Amino acid sequence: MATLSGSLAWAETGAQTVRPLYSFNQSPLIQIYGLPALGESRVLGPDESALALHLQLANHFTGASSSAEALSLDGETRRLTLHWRQGLPGNREWGFDLPYVSHNGGFLDMSIEEFHDILGLPQNGRTDLPRNRIDYRYERQGVNLVNLNRAVSGVGDLRLTAGMPVTAKIASDSYTAAWRVSLKLPTGNEADLLGSGSTDLAGWMSAATTRQPDKWNLYGGGGLLLMSEGNVMPAQQRHLVAFGVFGISQQFFPQLTFNAQLDVHSPFYSDSGLRQLGRYAVQGLLGLDWEFAPRKSFVFSISEDMVVGAAPDVAFNLSLTTSF
Repeated sequence: MATLSGSLAWAETGAQTVRPLYSFNQSPLIQIYGLPALGESRVLGPDESALALHLQLANHFTGASSSAEALSLDGETRRLTLHWRQGLPGNREWGFDLPYVSHNGGFLDMSIEEFHDILGLPQNGRTDLPRNRIDYRYERQGVNLVNLNRAVSGVGDLRLTAGMPVTAKIASDSYTAAWRVSLKLPTGNEADLLGSGSTDLAGWMSAATTRQPDKWNLYGGGGLLLMSEGNVMPAQQRHLVAFGVFGISQQFFPQLTFNAQLDVHSPFYSDSGLRQLGRYAVQGLLGLDWEFAPRKSFVFSISEDMVVGAAPDVAFNLSLTTSF
């Protein structure tokens, strides 16, 4: 499932730094929490600001059962996020993410089935069920803890963000690094899986090499997400999750950059034998960033779940970013 953005942002000094993909797990039972996108390894200067629109479209088709549990995630999730960042004096940065989330039956099922047929890939039961339906359901010991079978949409959980820089050198290759934090507030309706009902605090570091843009650059980082008790499966919700990102980026043409990225996080739920809830999630992403004008870029990316069922089957990302 996923997203790929790769681009180069001009630093205040005129050097360029890698920009990671805006991506995090869009599973209906995970996107409700404050799992962050990695973000740039450079904070904005005091006279800089950046505005972005991110559209994430994720298709879900997974299910599993045991003697005690039954899970079905069949549908699509769309997340449109307004992302604002503003530089502050003293090398500080603040911002916010305001999402609008929709869960529905979607329209991608037929295209995915045809794609699987062309490549000779198994359908894994896709053709046995009606297309474009929504069925998000989790049952434990005969009790329905999640049961969403109708289209819903609304404002999700607001996130406030901040950052400060870290500087260092490794041998002859310098890099940029930043500490980042985000605070997710429970502004979304948890009954419709638009939010979790919890207040979440994430802290992490983002770092990237600063070689010439036509050479391969590495980026990555990781951190921890601390969550208060929410209202979605609270008895099984974990309160601490670790996450990390690793990627490579190269500019092949003056305005076109390619990225490949891996997103990893530990489970969000405990006391479950189902891989969708109790396993580490790994997503692989590929994408292109087109800088069609100075300080303006358009990104298309696609992600796949590397641990089947722990993330969406496939996810697409469209991003439009401009800096001031």
